[in-house]
Amino acid sequence: MDEQEIRVDRPQRWDQPFGGQLLPDQLVDWTLTGTVLSFACSDFQSSGATLSEILKNDARLIEYQPGDIIIRKGDYGGSVFFGLTGSIHVLTDATGDSVLQTSKMLKKRTWWQAISQLWKNSSEPESRSDAGTGFSTIDLMELIKRSRSIPGDIDQFSRKYKSIEIPLGRSIGEIAALRRSNRSATVFAAKKTTCIEVRLQGIRDICRKSRMFREYLESEVRTRSLGNLFSEIPLFHKIPTTDKSKILDVIRFERHGNEHWNHGLRSIMGNKDALLAQETPVVKAGWRLDGFFLLLNGFARISRSTRGVTETVDYLRPGDIFGMEELIEAIDSGRTPVATKDFHCIGSTDLLLISTPAFQKYILPHISREDLLKNFSRPEREIDISKNALEFLVNHRTINGNQTMIIDLDRCTDCDDCVKACATTHDGNPRFIREGYRHAQLMVASACMHCCDPVCLVGCPTGAIHRELSSGNVIIQESTCIGCATCVESCPYDNIRTVEIKDAVGRPIIDTVSGNPILKATKCDLCIDQPSGPACVNACPHDALHRVNFGDRDLSAALWGNS
Repeated sequence: MDEQEIRVDRPQRWDQPFGGQLLPDQLVDWTLTGTVLSFACSDFQSSGATLSEILKNDARLIEYQPGDIIIRKGDYGGSVFFGLTGSIHVLTDATGDSVLQTSKMLKKRTWWQAISQLWKNSSEPESRSDAGTGFSTIDLMELIKRSRSIPGDIDQFSRKYKSIEIPLGRSIGEIAALRRSNRSATVFAAKKTTCIEVRLQGIRDICRKSRMFREYLESEVRTRSLGNLFSEIPLFHKIPTTDKSKILDVIRFERHGNEHWNHGLRSIMGNKDALLAQETPVVKAGWRLDGFFLLLNGFARISRSTRGVTETVDYLRPGDIFGMEELIEAIDSGRTPVATKDFHCIGSTDLLLISTPAFQKYILPHISREDLLKNFSRPEREIDISKNALEFLVNHRTINGNQTMIIDLDRCTDCDDCVKACATTHDGNPRFIREGYRHAQLMVASACMHCCDPVCLVGCPTGAIHRELSSGNVIIQESTCIGCATCVESCPYDNIRTVEIKDAVGRPIIDTVSGNPILKATKCDLCIDQPSGPACVNACPHDALHRVNFGDRDLSAALWGNS
């Protein structure tokens, strides 16, 4: 063996049980008989796979005291919970959420710690202080205990704010797990409670083997998405409670598109014809509209075809509406509602269809036409982003970004201060490349966009790449990264890379068995532990670099309006 090498065992999928140790057999048996996970038993028996082994590794037992918050509305997380004992309630009163303190799960560096990075960083590229696993694991359970409880008396809180008890054994948190979105409701323990928490990797493996359990979860997603509709969507805030229940009776849930939309995308990025062939048409111009569509998850292209040429005129993200302008004009003129534009789903998309009669009967009487058109519709004449820029953004799927790095090349002087600042805050290693796709004077740099639909999370065998609990930023926990590069292949934007790591003095770290270098996935983490936010933005002396959320139309229009 080369004395200049450090040899360690390569991390594996099953190295780190979710709870620190394997779930005991007694708890596994209890989970399989006392929760809806029993639906999966027959499928696993016929396939020869072992459900118990998945639960032993990917599940853990959590005990909650009265008033402890199990999941908090707005937080991120991919695990699903199953109650074993106690009493679990979901908060249905929005005012109750407003009194709960915002969670702060990740401890940031102090200003002195941030400044001292200038001289404390290692001189060796990609060095790690712990040669075996990288950075230490954050004890999330301790953070949860410190920051997640209902203030005051739980009985008084329950009387003041409306909540509904969830039967023991039912799944909790499946919407965020299956849709890679934030938590849609706050769930808390009303009494001393025990839950089994199964991380995303275990849920994914169970769903692959069990059709019955997968269909159960999808059914729960549909039902609970409708239940959260009126608190999540501003359009329905002015609707009386009696009419809301009537809307639920007639609303239609639709799911369109391909969940694996990122596969092969790199090879056709920017090719509109090839991309359109992969998109799912929901409505074509000239088709009769049965109502208006509300997009719950995913994103979509809105376009118009003239003489065989398709022109992109807008895009939709979660919470956006399609068809309302046409619906109102048709109702006022007494005509049949007809679509004036094409509506194509990009990737896997959840939609709600509110029918024309329901719109007329339950929504129009409570919200003026002017208010509807101003706040809940996007007439083409009010879209400030140029048509060429829209084509570029949609054809490169940049609209998926929540924190996309945009560089104005007219302002950029190639000083590289942004790259240097990034390296300083990441132990001497920059986490982005100042290159990328260009449109006019603007460039979409090769940096993690912290996407609305982060497909890089799909397939990670250990959950090392995940959304940070309170911010939703996509980060990598190095201690559980096994260097498999699944996230690298899954990211269609080529914004994640694997690196060969070294120890603190620069010796390469080698796998004991194969003799190959140990790899770790790296990418932009938006300087999540820095007190001042993204170092790249702060360091630019010419205001050339911006982070853009394409869900914020005003900000995106300010950058792209004249491009």
